[in-house]
Amino acid sequence: MRILKYILLLLLLLGVAFIVFVATQQSDYKVVRSKEIKVSKDFVYNFVSDSTALIDWNPWNKSNVIIKNQKLTPSDTIIQIITISGLKNESLIRFQNTKTGALVTWELKGKLDFELKLLSVLQGGVDNVLGDKLDEGLNNIDTYLVKELISYKIAIGGLVTKHATNYIQQIDTCSISDFQKVSKSMLQNMMAFVEKNDIEILGLPFITYESIVSNDKEIIFAMCVPVEEEILTTPGSEISGGHFDEFLAVKVLLKGDYSHRKKAWDKARLYVKQKRLTEDNTNGKYIEVYKVSLPKERKPSNWVTEIYVPVKKRVYISRPKPEATEEGATAPVENTTTKPTE
Repeated sequence: MRILKYILLLLLLLGVAFIVFVATQQSDYKVVRSKEIKVSKDFVYNFVSDSTALIDWNPWNKSNVIIKNQKLTPSDTIIQIITISGLKNESLIRFQNTKTGALVTWELKGKLDFELKLLSVLQGGVDNVLGDKLDEGLNNIDTYLVKELISYKIAIGGLVTKHATNYIQQIDTCSISDFQKVSKSMLQNMMAFVEKNDIEILGLPFITYESIVSNDKEIIFAMCVPVEEEILTTPGSEISGGHFDEFLAVKVLLKGDYSHRKKAWDKARLYVKQKRLTEDNTNGKYIEVYKVSLPKERKPSNWVTEIYVPVKKRVYISRPKPEATEEGATAPVENTTTKPTE
């Protein structure tokens, strides 16, 4: 019995000594990880700097870890504050060009709480604990950008009739590189407006363009949500009502990330030329409809976007059989009809 007490006392002393050892470990730390991602530097930067995309690569993904962007240097550096279990840590992510893509270097420094000190002791150092987390985050970015974004399909849907629609809209202008981030933010703003004002939605959100020019550096567009009746808003409001009448359009389906939009638009306009049709932005709209998108679907390879290029109806002149005149001669009669080609 006495021996058992000595053993228990020894274990207790060892336990206390171990706790003291863990608690007295150095609190300050710094870990660095790097990974080359075979996507352009600007594209990687835009993805990582988008706070709404954190869910797609954040290696912690826990409620007790908060990541906030503090300073952004376009296409170069992102400075963040990462709060882990109440402790703030400084995060620095740098982006450099390589021959095949971008080198992303992630540096994290701060102070360790007791839990992280314990894990560091058990796992051979803080570099193995938090360094592995940085590796996981970089691998998540690589998986999302390389494997998810390169997968896409474009299919021609042919000529369709786009029915008349009432909608509310928010109009904006941005650079092509910022379009995805800006349009995502506008969609969230639009849906918040709809919910706040208890507006009934009749379909999926979509974007309209005044024109599509391949060499444009800026895009002028309207984020729209279809509604039952035309809505009037107060003058100066960033959200206004809109409407378009029924028109004929060439439809194209894009399955994949929005970065392939240009390829889909180019294919749609090539089809217009091949069928000897004429684009018609006077009576119709250039439209993108988000059939499958965020927030319900996180994987870009599963996103589905409908693209509509407005075209004019062809005019056909029918020539009926000649009718006899009083003098016995015949005269041609022209009859003009309008219908879409298939």
